[in-house]
Amino acid sequence: MPYSDNLYPGDFNFPVPSFHQGVTPPDVDPDEGETELYAYNPAWSPVLAAACNQLLQYYSWTGDVDQRKLAVERATNLKIQLQIPVDVAERDYPTPYWDDGTDVDDEMPADEQDWYGYVTNPSAPANELTFVENAVIWIFTGFIALVLSPALPAGVAAAVTFRTLATRFTLAFNRGDLVEQFRVIIDAQDYGTVDTSGLAVGEVMEFTVDGLEDLAEHDIMIVVTEL
Repeated sequence: MPYSDNLYPGDFNFPVPSFHQGVTPPDVDPDEGETELYAYNPAWSPVLAAACNQLLQYYSWTGDVDQRKLAVERATNLKIQLQIPVDVAERDYPTPYWDDGTDVDDEMPADEQDWYGYVTNPSAPANELTFVENAVIWIFTGFIALVLSPALPAGVAAAVTFRTLATRFTLAFNRGDLVEQFRVIIDAQDYGTVDTSGLAVGEVMEFTVDGLEDLAEHDIMIVVTEL
């Protein structure tokens, strides 16, 4: 039977050792130095532990007796660690700076951040957009911000900008009296667009941002591309 045939289910499969020859053991303890966290369903924990038994065989490792003993001891610790749940603390993200509640810590004072305004070149590439702070073109009702169209300078587009540490968040867009399209720009790159034409007046559309790099902060800009 060719060895490749052994990769598929059948009545004639035969056991094959994980290591066809001894390998050089890692020269570090499993929990030493930089570590990474991996998530898997705990139903697989017994199976994963059994699979680790291959690492507990002295012939799996190269080296002298002491080196092999150390490798097996470290492999034993690894097997134990893989069966111990890790409590990952939830990251504490600051709230957006427009949240003026007394029970939250804003990222920085509102007067130190650009927030409402417009971009002078709305069709330019994301990394070339020029944002100008100008709250006059916006009106505010509770947490809803609306563009005051007559106050818009010619050839510009309303825009908001803010900063966050989160790598996943949801943007909510409220359909007003006018149909609007939005350009979502993250870290000077186009991330996506939002079209509220399919919504009823007052309906809210959610736009989820996910998979961002775990950077110190992310700059978000939302440009109103059509009113």
